[in-house]
Amino acid sequence: MSERERVAFLAGVPLFEGIAEDDLADLAHVLRRRTVRAGEIIWREGSHAASMALIVDGRVAVTRHVVGARAMSVAEFGPGQTVGEIPLFDGGPHTATAQAADTTTLLLLGRPDFAALVARRHPSAFALKRRIASLATARLRTQLERLAAPIADAPDEQPAAEALPLAAELEPCGPPNSGYVRRMATFRAFDSLALWGFLTAGRYARCRRGRTLVAEGAQPNACYLTINGAVEKVLVRGRRRIRVGLAGPGQAFAYESLIDGRPAPVTAISRERALLLVLPREPFERLFLGDTPESHVFLDVIDRDVVGSWRHALRPLAPLVHASAPRDKFVSVT
Repeated sequence: MSERERVAFLAGVPLFEGIAEDDLADLAHVLRRRTVRAGEIIWREGSHAASMALIVDGRVAVTRHVVGARAMSVAEFGPGQTVGEIPLFDGGPHTATAQAADTTTLLLLGRPDFAALVARRHPSAFALKRRIASLATARLRTQLERLAAPIADAPDEQPAAEALPLAAELEPCGPPNSGYVRRMATFRAFDSLALWGFLTAGRYARCRRGRTLVAEGAQPNACYLTINGAVEKVLVRGRRRIRVGLAGPGQAFAYESLIDGRPAPVTAISRERALLLVLPREPFERLFLGDTPESHVFLDVIDRDVVGSWRHALRPLAPLVHASAPRDKFVSVT
């Protein structure tokens, strides 16, 4: 495959949508070609993620270990698709085993080159971070649907209650102490001016314990960042709940719908009195779609959170909640 052919191929890969041709040409230089035979393992679940794979031709089958079973098929990927990109972003291990279903040609992008690509303050890096957010959001939704499936037909199931109007749930308040925010692990690496621009993009409010901020299936008009306290992300089925995440200080929630336009995948309930940064749709889109220092901070926060949420949701892929589970049972999968 010539360099020109590689650039043309990269331009058609959804992950690299929006990246300038010059940057694709630079990327083409660092890709390593590999051909694998049918049945050959490309990497195993839990192994160190040294590279991601772009499929030129052939097919790659992805499986995960399930408690009580040998393996479960997760997906199959073909030409123009990518496998293994999310572990390169967050530094974690591979979440599944990748195996060639046919004789397959791959282009491999190593971890250092991927890290250099996303670390820049450049439009291409911003575009790639947005694509990562969209991809991880789609995979998070798929996994949450799997988690809910064992109890989807429970006889006592009823729709989750709609969240009350925002004004009824939240008490407007002033911003937190800047020193407190700077001490959060989420924000220590960011430039102070850029961080302040992000933190002043919305408004602040307090929420009482036990309040439903976002209901699964609703269409939220804002996303939230927890400054103090904690918000539980749960799947509600009748009188049973599966906790699939916890948004503590420095963590975001309810951004999925603003990324992909679909209804909220989980219900968000305040576990205790919480201080929140509220980002309505307009400032969210300005930060998410922008190429500013504030956007750099925001995209990193969103990407880290959605990737982390996806990893949490992957943990209990086996028998999470059985039909015989006691009523009013709260099941945590984090």
